[in-house]
Amino acid sequence: MPDTTRQPKAAPLIDTRRCSGCGRCVAVCPERIITLETTHHRKHAVITEPHRCTTCGRCITVCPLEAISSSPF
Repeated sequence: MPDTTRQPKAAPLIDTRRCSGCGRCVAVCPERIITLETTHHRKHAVITEPHRCTTCGRCITVCPLEAISSSPF
């Protein structure tokens, strides 16, 4: 019998220390839930509405610094 248990989708994780604020993830997100914020005079990406993430992985693929990774859940 197939497992019909659905695992909750989890938005990717952004390592703000590695993020350069280039905006590539913002540009490719089909749900438009990633924005750039400035903290301590430094831009970095932030997922504003993680519950809307479809886990397509485009942001992970496009990040040149590998600052975005898939959530372990």
